[in-house]
Amino acid sequence: MEELMLKITAGTRGNRVALAIRDSNGSLVFTDRADLQSSEGRRKAAKAICAGLVAKGYERTPAEVEALLESEWNAHLEAREREAAAESAPAGPADQGPEAVSLRRLAETPDDIRAEAEALLRDPDLIDRITDDIESQGVAGERGLTAALYLVGTSRKLARPLAARVRGPSTSGKSYVVDKVAQLMPPEAVIRATQMSPNALFYMAAGALRHRLIVAGERSRKVTDEAAEATRALREMISAGRLSKLLPVKKGDRLETVLIEQEGPVAFVETTTLGEVFAEDENRCLPLYTDERPEQTRRIITAMAGAYGGESGGGRDPARLRQVHHAAQRMLERRSVVIPFASRIGARLPQERVEIRRAFPALMSMVQAAALLHQFQRAQTDDGCIVATRLDYGVAVTLLTGAMRGLLGGGLSEPAKRFGERLQGWFGQDTFTVQAAARREVHARRSAYSWIAELREAGVVERVSEAAGRTAATYRLTDLDPDRATAFALPSCEEVFGGEPC
Repeated sequence: MEELMLKITAGTRGNRVALAIRDSNGSLVFTDRADLQSSEGRRKAAKAICAGLVAKGYERTPAEVEALLESEWNAHLEAREREAAAESAPAGPADQGPEAVSLRRLAETPDDIRAEAEALLRDPDLIDRITDDIESQGVAGERGLTAALYLVGTSRKLARPLAARVRGPSTSGKSYVVDKVAQLMPPEAVIRATQMSPNALFYMAAGALRHRLIVAGERSRKVTDEAAEATRALREMISAGRLSKLLPVKKGDRLETVLIEQEGPVAFVETTTLGEVFAEDENRCLPLYTDERPEQTRRIITAMAGAYGGESGGGRDPARLRQVHHAAQRMLERRSVVIPFASRIGARLPQERVEIRRAFPALMSMVQAAALLHQFQRAQTDDGCIVATRLDYGVAVTLLTGAMRGLLGGGLSEPAKRFGERLQGWFGQDTFTVQAAARREVHARRSAYSWIAELREAGVVERVSEAAGRTAATYRLTDLDPDRATAFALPSCEEVFGGEPC
């Protein structure tokens, strides 16, 4: 049987690539365009190619052609990943990552920008100043969310950075908020990866991921094994801070298996409208939420109207503001942070749930990120470690109590709690269907389904009757107060330190 060679001869056009099949003499036998990104697309393409080859006198089975398509598609993807990795690698020596770039760019920063950046870092109201600056860039409200995201970005300099997943209804501004915060991080510290294939991180240049913030955009809605595999390397990088994998690499005319290692760690942010994500990804990220309430919508519309009317940032120059924050971030040194009171916090956390083993390090990383951001205002040990204070713990408590409930699976998110309060106003103790509740929900109709599921899991809503034919299942509110379902709280400053609140 004469050998046929398949090559992808052009880049993608939409989701389709150009294919060329040649015989052993190199003569062109068949050309086509096909979508090879999914197994279903490869099956369809294999059938079409088989039909085309038969017309040219070549007998091949769909299974043979599909295997050929998968092999060439994987090789094509790997080549693209290597090219993309080379383009996104930081300038300067690869083994120094973005730090060398930051130092060089800081040295090139005008003196007035550096002076303003240092004044910002020394301001006792630093967190408020940061949220004010983000708000001046067009982000209305969402001060808690933006502060948390800024600290996630800052945490990239820690040995164990933070990862966050911003949840909210479609069009609630998730991506906009993340983008505005990411713009205040130095460009050399940020990797924007709106789509990621399983091996993408492995093909980054050595050191290209170390202490960088990965902004992954909107999470895929697919729940297939392929989608889970695509995030596997990311899970390992978030958890372990490094990657190691044996991969076949083409060297000349042969494949050779090599060990590819990629050092982190990385900070990470993604957004999603999903109520639940792949189980192994769920508790690796802090769950943060946008505000879906009408008053927040009013704030957004007011800000947008002001922008259309020529108003801008309270008179602040957006470009200069970004320069100041870039300089401030570059001035922050990568230091270890010690938390003298960590054991007191740990002793006061619930021990019943195994999830606390992952939630506690996330809480400690947020305290460390707050201390690192305030390093110009914090004491240091003799060996140069920053010493966290009760103020840093106070920041973590303010920003993470809701997220900790989500990580521990022990309470309601704030959006679900607010939806439960609206259900009480609409239906009281009467029964209702999910569809009826969604029709009443004018703030975020599509999210009503996931919120009801969350309320059911917390025991605030119970099923009264099962669905039967065209008759929908019915539900009602239980006697459980939503405040009791959100009763989990991090230990207060008074409990940990005694005396006044943080």
